[in-house]
Amino acid sequence: MRTKALLSTVSFALLVAGASPAYADDAARAAELFETGNKLFDEQKWAEAEASYQAAWDLRKSFDLAGNLGDVEMTLGQYRDAAEHLSYALEEFPAGGKAEVREALQKRLEEAKKQVGTVTIGTNIGGAKIYVDGRFVGQAPLAKAVFVDPGKRVIEAKLPGHDDVLKTVDVEKAQSQEVSLVLAPKIGGQPGGKSVALIAVGAGLGVIGIGTGIGLIVAGESELTAARTLRDSIPEAVCNTAHPQHGTYTAQCSELKDKLGKTDTLHNVGVGVAIAGGLIAAGTVAYALWPKKKSPTTGLDVLPIVAPTFAGLSASGRF
Repeated sequence: MRTKALLSTVSFALLVAGASPAYADDAARAAELFETGNKLFDEQKWAEAEASYQAAWDLRKSFDLAGNLGDVEMTLGQYRDAAEHLSYALEEFPAGGKAEVREALQKRLEEAKKQVGTVTIGTNIGGAKIYVDGRFVGQAPLAKAVFVDPGKRVIEAKLPGHDDVLKTVDVEKAQSQEVSLVLAPKIGGQPGGKSVALIAVGAGLGVIGIGTGIGLIVAGESELTAARTLRDSIPEAVCNTAHPQHGTYTAQCSELKDKLGKTDTLHNVGVGVAIAGGLIAAGTVAYALWPKKKSPTTGLDVLPIVAPTFAGLSASGRF
């Protein structure tokens, strides 16, 4: 078991010296945490060393920090994280670095790879955000394969204006596989092909129709009440032209006739508008809740797929 940290603070010293004032504090703090991690590593306090390295990594990333963090993660059995950090350390390893340190990092990485799987993820559209078990791993197209723990893994792609797509894959230790995620545009602005605008307009018209109809019916009832009051204020049957007093109440009779006519109009129009509003509201609810129309029973979709190690077409059929 190693009792000394793989890498010293050389790059951190350079980082602090060359840092701009805005970042000097973070660089200095990261260097301090790195040195603390090295001391804890030498004392074989693995968990404490890992915490110190990780805190430094959150502030500043460098090849030597990645190497030591990956080394202690291997000791703690955190193989996926170790593979990621050791891979970073080798990618960023300086050209003039010690060959024996590079070899030690490479050996540790090979040990980590035996405990994890790798997945090369491709999508048909660039810019999609890629997640593995809910953890963001990058934006498509991914530059390299992703290290994942063995077992069932859920791989997902998300892109605004498109339906989310996910796949569940079985990952084995030391094995690699490719996964293609095909994103399809949303229809009408929301999942399931339903138009948000149409639902909003339908709901608005339904509410307005019902409200207006009720208002007209209430206005009609108000006119009917006024007509009854007027009718009670004049002699019975006086509006009949044959009544001897008809001439005296001509104006009142004319007003009564108008009020009764307005009552019928307001009531009939109000009922019609309320019914129309109710039908629009019911239709909107049915549209919003009705199951998505199934795709045609037969068909073939062909879409381009781009991934770090392959490019081509994805074909999916319905039969």
